[in-house]
Order: sequence, then C-alpha cells, then structure tokens
Amino acid sequence: MDRRLIQTAVFGSPDSDEPALCPETPEDLEAFRREHTGVTIWCGTQFEGGCGRQLTTRLCTDKICHFAHYGSGGTDSPCGRKNRGKDDANHLFAKTHLRSWLRTQGVEAELTFPEPLGSAVMVRLPDGRTIFVHLDRNRPVTWDPARWETILGPGVRDAHALIQRGYLHRVRFVDRPGGGRVMQFGTEIHGRGTDHWDALDDIVLTPAGLASKTRPAAGTPAPTPRAVEAPAGREIVTITRGTARDPRRTDPVHELLRHLDIDHDSPRKIKDVIEAIPRLLETDLHPDDANRLRVALPRCLRRLETHAQRRQKVVQQLREKPTEALYYVAVGLLEDDPDASQEEKDVVAALTARMEKARAEKQAAQLAARERAREEKRRAEQEQFETRLQEMADRQEAMERERAAKTAAVAEQASQRARAEKVGALAPAVRGALKKAARENRGTTWPELRDKTGLHQLGRLDHSDKVELLALVEADTTPEDPLLSTLLAADDDSASLNLHRDISRLLGRPLPSSDTDLIDQLAHDRNQLHDRR
Repeated sequence: MDRRLIQTAVFGSPDSDEPALCPETPEDLEAFRREHTGVTIWCGTQFEGGCGRQLTTRLCTDKICHFAHYGSGGTDSPCGRKNRGKDDANHLFAKTHLRSWLRTQGVEAELTFPEPLGSAVMVRLPDGRTIFVHLDRNRPVTWDPARWETILGPGVRDAHALIQRGYLHRVRFVDRPGGGRVMQFGTEIHGRGTDHWDALDDIVLTPAGLASKTRPAAGTPAPTPRAVEAPAGREIVTITRGTARDPRRTDPVHELLRHLDIDHDSPRKIKDVIEAIPRLLETDLHPDDANRLRVALPRCLRRLETHAQRRQKVVQQLREKPTEALYYVAVGLLEDDPDASQEEKDVVAALTARMEKARAEKQAAQLAARERAREEKRRAEQEQFETRLQEMADRQEAMERERAAKTAAVAEQASQRARAEKVGALAPAVRGALKKAARENRGTTWPELRDKTGLHQLGRLDHSDKVELLALVEADTTPEDPLLSTLLAADDDSASLNLHRDISRLLGRPLPSSDTDLIDQLAHDRNQLHDRR
C-alpha cells in the first residue's frame, strides 16, 4: 500500500489517545464527516513518530479514502510515522476498549503505553494485578512472572509458550462500518487454534481469570506432547460456539450516542438524534440501551429548546441595537440550525456587509495602532540612546572639570607656597618699619617702605603678594589691637583701601561696607596705634 496514505489518526488534539480510522469508501467517508462535524483530527503524538500536525480527510475514487496533512497536496510531508495503516492505531483502540470494558465492570484501572510506543498496552488493576497486551508481531513476547496475565495481539506468535501453557489469550480487531474498530477476545488452544471470538462485553474479569459469558468452563485443555500444569490463578476454558452477537454488525445505539455531545453539537445533529431515538425504541433493544436512549431524549429536547430561546433573544437584540459582538453570536447560533426562521436569517444577512466593513476598518485601525506603537517604540529607543550619549558626555565633562579643578588647586597651592617663600623674608623689616611709623604718629606708603628698609623687592610685589606679606606682618597682632597695615591705607587711594579690605577679610576683621565708613574706621584705628606707641 502507498505509505503516504494515512488511515489512522486521533480526535480532538495532538496528544489525544482517542483513535480515528478513516473509512475507505466515499460513501462511508461522507457519513464519517457528518458524524464528526466540528471535531478536529490529528497526526497524534501517541503514534510512533507522529508529528502532531492537524489532518484532514481526503475523498478518493481511484484509491482508498484516507487522512492527509494540511497543505501536503498528496506529497510526502515531514512526518516521522513509519506505519500509517490500520494496525498502527491498535494500541489506541486496545486502550479505549479495555478502559470502557473495565468501567462497565466497575473497575477504574491505569492504562499506559510501554516503550516502544505502539508495541503494547499495560493495564494495572486497583488490586495490584497487571494485564499486558503484546501487540508488536515483530518483537518477541516477554513472559514476566510478575504479570497476572499476558494477552497477544493479531499476528503475534509464540509456539513455545503455547506448548508450555496449553493456551494463549488473544485479541483481534475488526473494522466497524462507518469507521472505528471493534476489539474481540479469544483463547487459542494448543492443537485446536482459536475457534471462537467473543465481543469484549462478553468477557468477565474474575479473581481467577478472564471468563466468557457465552462459553462454559471445560476444565484444562487437551493433552499436549509435554504435559504441563496450568499456571496457578488462571482458569482455562474450552472455546465453543455460542450465541454471541456478530461483532461486525453495527450497534445502532452505540453509533448514535458514541460521539454525541449534547452541550456542543450542532442543532441539526441534535435534531437528527431526536428523530432517530423513537425509531430505535420501537426495535428490540437491550434494556440498558433503551434506558440510555430515554435519558438522552429529554436532554436533547431541552438543548434544542434552550438553543432556540437564545437564538431568538440574540436576533431580537440584534434587530433593536446591532453590535459586532451580537452579530457574530447570532451567526454562530444560526449556523447548521434547521429551525432558524427565514426572518432571523434575513436580519443577520442585512448586517453582513456592514459588519464586514466594520471588521475591515477595525483591522485597519489595529494595523495603524501597531504601526504607531512600533514608531513610538523606535522613537523611545532613539531618545533613550541619545539620553545615554548625553549622560556619557556630561560625565566626561564633569570628570574634565574635576581634573581641571584639581589642577588649579594644585597650582594655587604651589603659587601660595612660592609667594610665601618670596615674601617671608620681607615681613620682619616691614613690621619694624610700620611700628616705627606708628611711634612717629604718621602713615606710610609702599615706596617709602622700600626706601626706608632698602628692600627693593617691595617695588615688585603685586596685590596678592602684598596681602600675603601683610598677613605675615600681622601674625603677632592680637584681635583687640588695630592692624599695623592700617597705616598703609590712604583715604584717597582706592587700591590701598581694597588692599586693606582683603587683608582684613583674610584675618577675619569686620569692616564697614561703604568707603566713607571705612575711612572713618581707618582714622580711628590709626589714632589708637599712635596712642599705644
């Protein structure tokens, strides 16, 4: 068979373990599509190599119908599934049927897939017993004593175990019309083979083993070339023809209700079920099946009634005050609803063009908003970049200013040291000359000091040098005494007045702010000097 033809999948999601089998004929595929309307189909991850991509059904007349990956166009797609035929999903069908079979007997078991995926199903019962269903015909059967029972799948052979045990439990899978597979149970007897297959519902899980409702126990199997005892805790039965129903025959109740989702299925599907239930109830049904139908019927009727009330309410609201949200709710409610009136359909149809225009405008606005957001983001990033550059420049400038300030401070300190060294030797002579002038009740000038002391350097002193020199001269002057440098301040000489202000400020002596008041204070201080000398 063409390996591109995928016959098995899963329903609902990539990780689902609910198996799907694609019908092979166009007629059956059409029925399959109707039955599973709204249900997605996937190349499940529970298949070895499954890619997890969504599948669609492909109707063919020149070959069997099959599943295909979306967009594959019938060509090979990057999917790692090696096997795509019916048997590829046997582990999923086995798990589904075993879980359902156990639940009908009130048993909630843990079912898992051992590695490699698809090779087996492990069933762990609540009482600690385990059932191992070996499905991979290419792998040898491992008979683990810790397992309570091992069941072999289609085509799995173990002649040695059959001789030693005398029997082997088996399962096989039979296609069901319309898609899906039924699992059957049988017991292979050494020397006789498997002469009867039971529906799984006819098998009972007992403390001693797996027993058939349709075949009475017949003791141990016929003698074999090597006489062996049956394993403890198991009951071997002789398989005889019973009156079990034909497993290939479609169970109409099961088919009707299996995929019925009353809360979410379309009104059309619900209505089809409502019309089918009375016809089935007129047939010869098992009491349990009849009860299932009687429970489902009122639920379906309530669902249709609730749906109709909501549809009518939403359409009325849409007629009175149309909004985009109400429009799309109404579209969903009218979809696949055979009871929707033409008037309701007309109300929705009249708004379709307007809503399409509104949707287009909304999409355009959203696109423009995204573009604005991108532009604002770009602008913000540019501003942040420029801010960082400015911050870096500011830090660089601050560092330059700090270095310049440090350099200036060092230079100033050096200048002060040089000035101190320059004027330090002049201070004693200048101090003596000023004291003498005070004793003689007169003032003096810098040229006179130069001539009286013979220190020609005094003629080359600048303002800062004079301030430094006078600070040394006044070193021994007490805070209560007037400054000797007062004798150098002439009332009509602004330079000498400024010099006096600077030396007074340096020594912490308060002075009047105006020159007039300063001149008065100088006169007072000179009188004090003359009086004390």
